[in-house]
Amino acid sequence: MKIKSYIVSFFLILANVLTFSQTTLLAEDFNYTAGDAITNHGWVETPAVNIESKLLFVGNSFTFYNDGVDYHVQKLIQYDTSFEGVSFDIQKIAVSSYTLEGHYNDPLTMAKIRSNNWNIVVLQEQSTRPINSPDLFLQYATLLDTEIKKMNARTVLYMTWAPKATLTDIDQLAASYISVGQKLNVQVVPVGKVWDSFVSKYPSINIYYTDNKHPSLAGTFLIACTFYYSLYGRNPVLNTYVPVGLSSANAVSIRKAVYDYMQLNK
Repeated sequence: MKIKSYIVSFFLILANVLTFSQTTLLAEDFNYTAGDAITNHGWVETPAVNIESKLLFVGNSFTFYNDGVDYHVQKLIQYDTSFEGVSFDIQKIAVSSYTLEGHYNDPLTMAKIRSNNWNIVVLQEQSTRPINSPDLFLQYATLLDTEIKKMNARTVLYMTWAPKATLTDIDQLAASYISVGQKLNVQVVPVGKVWDSFVSKYPSINIYYTDNKHPSLAGTFLIACTFYYSLYGRNPVLNTYVPVGLSSANAVSIRKAVYDYMQLNK
């Protein structure tokens, strides 16, 4: 009996040591102290009141790859206990290669925008139009914004990223999105800038699909985490959702990168 008691005690001590080591590692990785991560560094979760829970994404393949940005934002929310009791409706209408002009002239898109009492409608322009045809980008973003406001919703612009072959294009892309955002007085979610920062800091994690243009699963997760932070004020580091097919280690790096960039560029 004494031997069994010693064995049980040994394994209990071992389990505590391993748990402490794991917690210490995570605390060092993220500069958080176990037990007070929610309030560390001035981070306080916004209470789940008056949440903009009805969200529509309007875009193209940059929106619908890997089950869609909408799907992964929804999953992040499902893993966030601060949203308990809030019913979310997050959808997309996304057509390959579509511009905002294409969406404005598509009766299905316009019917979708008018079909629900959306709180937010996210607009994603075709990847090169903000550089090659900024006037058309502004024209149709303005027309769509007018329709969105008629529905008592607000417009949000989804800044995209540059292809792997021309990473410096992000400067023109960002400037174009920021310019349209300022003219319309709407929020711009800086996915492209977060993406560019991640590519620089985490070259071993490929967020591009094999065509070096579209997002890989890791890329779509980065996009979703950026929206989760930007729209709902939530810290992705504290969220444990990991998409099926993405390693936990890569998910941790992506969540931290999004948080770090957004904190430094408020």
